[in-house]
Amino acid sequence: MNNSYFAALTLGMAAVTFLIRVSFTGMAGKIQMSERVRKTLRFVPVTVLPAIITVQILDINSRMQFDLHNPKVIAAIVCTLVSFRFGLIWVVISGVGSLILLNQFM
Repeated sequence: MNNSYFAALTLGMAAVTFLIRVSFTGMAGKIQMSERVRKTLRFVPVTVLPAIITVQILDINSRMQFDLHNPKVIAAIVCTLVSFRFGLIWVVISGVGSLILLNQFM
């Protein structure tokens, strides 16, 4: 794949994504939604983000692997434990640090 094709493909995907998002937010004020639908839609980001993160943590060579031989699983456990006691910046630092160390020594 040459650079011009990659750039055109990336710009095309960005344009389609932008148009989809703008059309949805532009129409959101004109569509009447029930209160139940509005409450339900507020939970979409909260449910999608863990789904994306879980797939990234468990995916090894196109198959799901939940065991302690997977460094990403151990780093996720470290992040979870740190999150019970400390703030978000420490969760990020502990996750990145533990993942780097585990990748070096496992």
